[in-house]
Amino acid sequence: MSLEALNSPSLVGAVTAGCYGLLPFAAKNPMLLNSAALPFVAIKGMNALSYGFSMYSVSRPGRYDGGASVKSEAGDSESSKPKTTKSSSGDMDAAQRGMEQMGTSKGRTLVPPAPWAFIIWAPIFMGELVMVTAPILAPGSVSPVVEQALREISGPYLLAQIFQALWAASFRPRYENGIYKYVSAANLAGIAASLSLCHGAFATTSNNSQRSLRSYSGLEYALYFLPLSLHFGWTTAASLVNLNGMYAMATTNDKNATARSVAMLGHASVVLATAIGAGITWTRKAPVYGGVICWALVAVAAGLKQRILANASNSKKNDDDNVVGIYGAERQRTLSLVGAAICASTSAAVHWLL
Repeated sequence: MSLEALNSPSLVGAVTAGCYGLLPFAAKNPMLLNSAALPFVAIKGMNALSYGFSMYSVSRPGRYDGGASVKSEAGDSESSKPKTTKSSSGDMDAAQRGMEQMGTSKGRTLVPPAPWAFIIWAPIFMGELVMVTAPILAPGSVSPVVEQALREISGPYLLAQIFQALWAASFRPRYENGIYKYVSAANLAGIAASLSLCHGAFATTSNNSQRSLRSYSGLEYALYFLPLSLHFGWTTAASLVNLNGMYAMATTNDKNATARSVAMLGHASVVLATAIGAGITWTRKAPVYGGVICWALVAVAAGLKQRILANASNSKKNDDDNVVGIYGAERQRTLSLVGAAICASTSAAVHWLL
């Protein structure tokens, strides 16, 4: 049985809910923290395997953001059965329609990051590859304080990779109707929640340990913790991007969202992202996190600028009060720029105080 055959919205939704139930047990699990119960070599292997599992999951074609790969796959299968080719073509068309509605120029959502924003996935994935392989390839370079932090990280990191695989399964056209359209957003939020536990293991001073960012060298932070900070910040923003995209998406079986409701959700999401970004940056002394939220908000403002200019040059100019994705766009862009400035200022202040 193929993985695609197991990809049922009800099953993936149930597993997602189950993973949320595991979050309290992932943080500071005694078995993972006890070197006598679980040797460090097992921790290193678990982190590497969970990373590999996640990478395999996100490489599978058919997602909304993978329309090009679906098209290529369909085009290379001319000798396959007509039924299979037709199905692949249908999936490709549905994915492309979905991405258009979440895009910058013709999109319906008011939280559309400019395409350049997604380049952040490169340092995240490459950085985490180094994070999970460095302790294996150079075991003598891991200090006791870093080993303890990696033990604390391993449980929630495993859960984050499971959420990532579930997101890859659910960010697809087959989930476009009913409550299942929000499963992908729930999984992105699950990634962020899991990575928040990882982030808390090294970004703050805990009650049980006097470790803080000052306990690590610059190289140790760059190797083991910087990728997680980037990943945490980006999935915080991406969960709101996904939520807005799914809410605004027009489907054949659901009642479509109105222009005003899409704008209200978009405005609330930007305000929430700003509050979370500034709050976590300040309380955890985490300037990188605030910088990533700033990056995301600037990308949203850039995406909206592209849409506003495209609408202004349209010979059949849309009625701003009635068109989903146009109504409230100017205000949303202003909110995004203000939010980016707040997060950037908070990050700069924290960095100066460190």
